[in-house]
Amino acid sequence: MKGLTVMTIALATMLGLSQQACAVPGPNNPPSVRLKGSLNCPYIPSRGGTVYLQVAVETGAIARRDQRQLNIAIVLDRSGSMGAEGKIENAKAALRAVIDQLRSDDILSIVIYDDEIDVLRPAARVGRKEDVRRLVDEITPRGWTNLGGGMVEGYRQVRRYASPTMVNRVLLLSDGLANRGITDPAELARIVQRQREAGISISTVGVGLEYNENLMLALSEHGGGNYYFLESARNLASVLRNEFSMATVVLAQDARVELQLGKHVRVIDVIGCAYRSEGDRVKLDLGDLYGGEHREWTVVLEVPPGEGVLEVVRGYLRYTHPRELTLGERCDNFSNTIRYTEQTAMIEEHRDKELQAKGDIARSTRQVERALKALDEGRRDEAMNELAAARQAIAASPAVAGSGASADMLRAQDEKIGGYAESLKDQDSVKAKKEVQYDNYRTQKRK
Repeated sequence: MKGLTVMTIALATMLGLSQQACAVPGPNNPPSVRLKGSLNCPYIPSRGGTVYLQVAVETGAIARRDQRQLNIAIVLDRSGSMGAEGKIENAKAALRAVIDQLRSDDILSIVIYDDEIDVLRPAARVGRKEDVRRLVDEITPRGWTNLGGGMVEGYRQVRRYASPTMVNRVLLLSDGLANRGITDPAELARIVQRQREAGISISTVGVGLEYNENLMLALSEHGGGNYYFLESARNLASVLRNEFSMATVVLAQDARVELQLGKHVRVIDVIGCAYRSEGDRVKLDLGDLYGGEHREWTVVLEVPPGEGVLEVVRGYLRYTHPRELTLGERCDNFSNTIRYTEQTAMIEEHRDKELQAKGDIARSTRQVERALKALDEGRRDEAMNELAAARQAIAASPAVAGSGASADMLRAQDEKIGGYAESLKDQDSVKAKKEVQYDNYRTQKRK
């Protein structure tokens, strides 16, 4: 099979007591990909209720010889505010470090923006690195912040060489608010969504305390990349090195889990990735899959009243990989099944405390999000009440009692949310809000 191969891997069957996973083995295949699905309990009351489906993907390590060629556009804010606190100098040092990390045949473009958009280096093979470094040395701060224009130009440069065989990515750095060009967050989100569907992802880095963290996070979420918050640009080099190291071990792009829901089963939420509902199917957009990683998401399901046994969900992992593949064992479809019962003791006896804790922690991050939104809109008391409610929900978790790992996880989340509330009490909480949002984002991503 030549060209792009769409691989379909069945989601694991979960009867509550066992786990199964499908892999695609074989010497000519990419590193193994394993998809697991686990319900927090295989039993539910006959009146129905809410259950957690934990979806996890594990990938094998990628050998150095199999690392992907990069097609990267670095889009750098060079507005006047970047001249403060040594931000532009730290950014230039970070770019030079990234250039050293690239291979000569990688594709690199550099776009700088203020109220004007300048292509400092059009998309081309890296070639002589000293020539690229000299270009970076010439960057100086000036003007306003046309973030949207810089981002669109970055995409344009990547598209010149975009190929399914490469990692196609825009890396956007900013320390300020988008105040020129396209400034509507919804329109910017639509742009990155369309580019993601075309195989180009975006990662964003917010530097300092003046940028719009809601926008930068949303761009990375809709664009299939990563989001970083740095109070100081001094740590920018390590962040960029990490981002580029990850990019070289992208196993596959446009990865998605497709869930076929059982009769009258409804998805309430998916925490940890973007998702779309299409009738009785739900698609979880995972973005890039990296070699040697473990990722997890919480799917909150509403199960209808019933009796006997109900097939809750069937699931599949689909992704594209550029290499020529000879598929090994192809797995059949699997399903997650739940049993109705009137015996409360039966439900509690078979409840998986770890999965329960993970689900309850994931749902608490949504309450933190609502608190931050209320804070943005000036409703401070409502924000504090939302955080208090999150702590109460954690305290009411069926997995909180005892001294095991699950209880420890919940208590740690309770303390974390308590810390959020304390740090956000100050009327001038710009820094605290960014820190809380970033930490909550990392909790959702389980980073």
